[in-house]
Amino acid sequence: MNNDSKEHSDFSVGLKTYNEVQRCFLTVGSVYPEDLFSFLLNKCRLKEEPLTFGALCVLKHLLPRSSEAWHNKRHLLVDAVKSLLDEQNLGIRKALSELIVVMASHCYLVGPSAELFVEYLVRHCALSEHDRIDLESFQVKIGSICPTELRATCEQGLLLLTITIPEMEHILWPFLLKMIIPRAYTGAVATVSRCIAELFRHRSSYNNNMLGDCKARGDIPNPEELFARLVVLLHNPLAREQLATQILTVLCYLAPLFPRNINLFWQDEIPKMKAYVSDPEDLKLDPSYQETWDDMIINFLAESLDVIQDTDWVISLGNAFTKQYALYMPDDEHSALLHRCLGMLLQKVNDRAYVCGKIDWMYKQANIAIPTNRLGLAKAMGLVAAFHLDTVLDKLKDILDNVGQSIFQRFLAFFSESYRTEESDDVHAALALMYGYAARYAPSMVIEARIDALVGTNMLSRLLHVHHPTAKQAVITAIDLLGRAVINAAENGAPFPLKRRDQLLDYILTLMGRDETDGFADSSLELLHTQSLALNACTTLVSVEPKLTIETRNHVMKATLGFFALPNDPIDVINPLIDNLITLLCAILLTSGEDGRSRAEQLLHILRQIDQYVSSSVDYQRRRGCLAVYEMLVKFRMLCVSGYCALGCRGSCTHSKQIDRTLHRNFSNLPSAFVLPSREALSLGDRVIMYLPCCADTDSEVRKISAQILNQLFSISLSLPKPLGSSVGGDIELCYGALSSLEDVIAILRSDASIDPSEVFNRIIASVCILLTKDELVGTLHGCMPAICERIKQSAEGAILAVIEFVTKRGTELSEADVSRTAQSLLSAAGHVTEKQLRLEVLGAISFLSENTNAKIVFNEVLAAAGRDIVTKDISRLRGGWPMQDAFHVFSQHIVLSALFLEHLISVLNQTCVTKSDPGKGENSSLLSETQLEDEILQAAIFALAAFFRGGGKVGKRAVEQSYSSVLAALILQFGSCHGLASSGQHEPLHALLTAFQAFCECVGDLEMGKILARDSEQNEKEKWINLIGDLAGCIYIKRPKEVQNICKIFTKSLNRQENFQREAAAAALSEFVCYSSGFSSLLEEMVEVLCRHVSDESPTVRCLCLRGLVRIPSIHIYQYTTQVLGVILALLDDLDESVQLTAVSCLLMILKSSPNDAVEPILLNLSVRLRNLQISMNIKMRADAFAAFGALSNYGVGAHKDAFLEQIHATLPRLILHLHDDDLAVRHACRNTLKRFAPLMEIAGLLALFNSHSINSDHRSDYEDFVRDFTRQFVQHLSSRVDTYMVSTIQAFDAPWPIIQANAIYVSSSILSISDDQHILALYYSQVFGMLVGKMSRSADAVVRARSSSAFGLLLKSTNSISWRTV
Repeated sequence: MNNDSKEHSDFSVGLKTYNEVQRCFLTVGSVYPEDLFSFLLNKCRLKEEPLTFGALCVLKHLLPRSSEAWHNKRHLLVDAVKSLLDEQNLGIRKALSELIVVMASHCYLVGPSAELFVEYLVRHCALSEHDRIDLESFQVKIGSICPTELRATCEQGLLLLTITIPEMEHILWPFLLKMIIPRAYTGAVATVSRCIAELFRHRSSYNNNMLGDCKARGDIPNPEELFARLVVLLHNPLAREQLATQILTVLCYLAPLFPRNINLFWQDEIPKMKAYVSDPEDLKLDPSYQETWDDMIINFLAESLDVIQDTDWVISLGNAFTKQYALYMPDDEHSALLHRCLGMLLQKVNDRAYVCGKIDWMYKQANIAIPTNRLGLAKAMGLVAAFHLDTVLDKLKDILDNVGQSIFQRFLAFFSESYRTEESDDVHAALALMYGYAARYAPSMVIEARIDALVGTNMLSRLLHVHHPTAKQAVITAIDLLGRAVINAAENGAPFPLKRRDQLLDYILTLMGRDETDGFADSSLELLHTQSLALNACTTLVSVEPKLTIETRNHVMKATLGFFALPNDPIDVINPLIDNLITLLCAILLTSGEDGRSRAEQLLHILRQIDQYVSSSVDYQRRRGCLAVYEMLVKFRMLCVSGYCALGCRGSCTHSKQIDRTLHRNFSNLPSAFVLPSREALSLGDRVIMYLPCCADTDSEVRKISAQILNQLFSISLSLPKPLGSSVGGDIELCYGALSSLEDVIAILRSDASIDPSEVFNRIIASVCILLTKDELVGTLHGCMPAICERIKQSAEGAILAVIEFVTKRGTELSEADVSRTAQSLLSAAGHVTEKQLRLEVLGAISFLSENTNAKIVFNEVLAAAGRDIVTKDISRLRGGWPMQDAFHVFSQHIVLSALFLEHLISVLNQTCVTKSDPGKGENSSLLSETQLEDEILQAAIFALAAFFRGGGKVGKRAVEQSYSSVLAALILQFGSCHGLASSGQHEPLHALLTAFQAFCECVGDLEMGKILARDSEQNEKEKWINLIGDLAGCIYIKRPKEVQNICKIFTKSLNRQENFQREAAAAALSEFVCYSSGFSSLLEEMVEVLCRHVSDESPTVRCLCLRGLVRIPSIHIYQYTTQVLGVILALLDDLDESVQLTAVSCLLMILKSSPNDAVEPILLNLSVRLRNLQISMNIKMRADAFAAFGALSNYGVGAHKDAFLEQIHATLPRLILHLHDDDLAVRHACRNTLKRFAPLMEIAGLLALFNSHSINSDHRSDYEDFVRDFTRQFVQHLSSRVDTYMVSTIQAFDAPWPIIQANAIYVSSSILSISDDQHILALYYSQVFGMLVGKMSRSADAVVRARSSSAFGLLLKSTNSISWRTV
């Protein structure tokens, strides 16, 4: 502010000083006019800049006041001013210009000097800010001078001379016409034109005289030169001083100078042109204003020449155009317009030689290195070709020949390998453009042959290696023009296919790519411009015949669709490029396909290619993608509404839009029903789920366009034929109501009304839900996964909301297969979504699907997906956690679904079992695959149970408590299966089940059960895990006795399972729960029945456990079932499995403790026989129990069965004696006890005392041998008749598998022989025993056998019967 105030103060002081000085000179001049005049002229002649400037200012000030005093000295002043015309100082120039105006106002300007001074003013009116003149500032008190200020002074001065000084009219006219032509005065043409117009306006009554003055002077340009100059200078409609308007105005005034009839035409045409350029700001809004204006100029010239119809004048005008090439620099756009003007003129000339000459001149004057000049030349050649096609083609051929290339190799579209220099690029670019415009403007009836000749060869590839971007653009433009020529011919009734169109397309796609060797500074912008032109050219080519093949279409789309991903800047370049790309895609759609279905397929193919941009994470890419989709649907709708109205009307109505029938091409004569696709061909379900989520986008423009897309889709679908039997979610009125509602929403979005986006989205979903058919609804749900996995969270949430709405309102329409596929899509989406909240929303949608459709199918899909994850992934390390775990938690916490899900999990566990895979068995692959799937689902169910127990909260716990018995039974049954796998090396299922089991214990609060599991759960020995199940059963009885009955019912039924380990687990549990069944006799009866039935199970373990259960029946009920149990035992004593036999013997011991006689006596002998068979078992436990059980039977060997049982005793007694000194202590004890039980039954005196003696209870060998000798004496004495039988049994024991038994048999047999005096016995057995002893002593590997054999020899030799034995 201070600086401004200071400058203003300095200026005010300077101005006051200047005025005071001028007043002083005025005072002096009034007294000494002559002296002052001489003084001032001398100062001017000195040419010292400050003095000269001051003198000129004083002269300018004093001249009006001293004109009379200085009148006689006018010539001196004129001469002095002339001498200053070459002065370079701007300040002096300005002062001199002002002085000239003052001199003119006082009639100082007369004769030749006046024109000299006028030209001085004109020359300075042509100054521009870029003129290179001496800009040294000359500071005076009134400020510095710049060229712009000087120019303004001269323009004002020249106008003042024209308007206010009548005496100057004769000087200015027609002299000002000379000022139009010179190149140096181009910048002053606007002012000169205005001055000429003012002269005509003020002397309108003197027009004829003015024109006569013009014609009278030979130095004035002729009308042809003036017209040529002014038409070209019209080029810039935004030039300063309204140049175009001033030129058009002066042309109207100069019309009498030109041939007749032109005046009337110009009076009609020029106002139209003036109106077009009247508002520069409005003009700037049109990006193509310059091209439009140039076309108007050319049309103005063409029509003017048509009106003139004077060949000589036209030729003279052509010569004028030719001469004026020197007036413009090659880089001046006026030069390009001059080419076109000359080209248009040559259209009107029939003289071939003249045309050839002008073409040659035009090409020589053109600078084809400059793109604008090159383009102007090409357009000019095209204009000439409109009437002189062969002449132009000959010229182009000459040009090609001169550069060493043939015409076919140099035609329009492609790169050239041999020409890498910029000069060759320029030549090729120019030639391509000239050929292109020649084709574009040439007559349609004759162009086909020329185009076929050019394109039909393979030499065009020589143009493929242009490098400069402008050269590429020129070649692309030429190809575009070629295509437009074909289109123009078709419009004019001469259609023909463009040969090798696909090859031309390939060349364009090659040209628009980036050249890695480019080194141009602004290559990025140039490349974008090249690509924009290329897209335009592709649009043109795909619009001509022949139709695009699928391969070409895909090639074009692959090369161009990537432009959707271009960055947003520079927006003024990118936006037109994207518009061109969308136009290309629409052109591909409009010109492809033979019928409605094929066009629908084309539409879907293109839309699916754009999907990647519609779902992009970048805002502007989504906007572009949605805009492209919308534009294509609008075009497709145009193809479909023929005979249909968007509002549902049929036939003709006020709503119908007229369609260009050329779009239908060869379908134009077919009925619309044939042309139209069916509704199902649009795949609306797939499309809706792609665009519906975009209605919830963060970008308002995307939301708006997406809603319009849906509106277009359903408007099209409602106008199309519908497949038989289809329904649209309701009657047609409801559909049109929904469509109307959708249009209302769009209207709201367009008006940017203040409305909640979520409310808008909900209204859109509601409308779409009604408009979709059942099949389309299914398609929408099936395709929801990509939409939910959108990178834009709001769109993903929108997709989820849409799915929830659809399944809630129309879930009942879905079949089981539909539900399954929908669940798969949602699960896949949940697996891909890593954000926790969004994943929970997806799982919520799955819950809604379960509630409103078939929950079992959804649960199955969840488990199948979880099973696949368990097998193929490390679920503990998934980013964001395992989605299926979250799904399990969601289900377990759901009020409605928790119980259903738990029930489903239990049913899965009950229906399937984990199996071992054995690829070597060659099972059917499908069966193996099905088995693997079942295994995966089962594993998932176990994981799901663990998640349910731990993450279900109060809701889940309540569901578990309600299903306690079924859950526990299922876990125990799987416990058996998993232990079976663990025994084969597969431990993972068991670990998973134990985790679930422990979670169950925690959930229900049973800590004791958890401790039992933690203690022995991973013990793989069958006996241990079976015992563990028994412990669990006992714990359950203690903690939850009320649940026992339900659990037993489940296990009773579970014994019918196919899988062995599950039956074993069920049998183990039942065998334990039998102990606690006293409170429910009806169930006990069923349990006993089932246990008895399954003692014939294929699994030995099941048979054993069932038998154990039977013998554990509560004592108050056992008598009721003793006979049945004993029958089972009797049968199992003959079992092929040793463990079952052992169990049977053990159980027999148990049951005999409480069995009544009437139950045992019927089977006493059978039991005895079977026990005798088991007494020689290699199993120690088996032998011990068999001997013990046989002894227990002695309680029942009385009465009628005594004699028979006594025979069994005698048959067993030798074996008892031998095993009395068995290696195993348990066997010894069993034999001792059994012998003691037998003693009373045998009724032999002294035997009872012997069986209770010390020797029988001793484990020493000597005591045993003493017992044997004592027993032998008793036996021989009292049971001599049985000695033979005993000897046979004893000798058979020589081959017993146990060495100690062999030794015992040797000693017993020797003892009998040494004591017996029965010669028959001695005769039968002495030699046999002796021989066997020799053999045993010499060949036996066991020391005890050899020792006993030696002892037996001694015993025999010492016996009283040795003499008889020797005799024998």
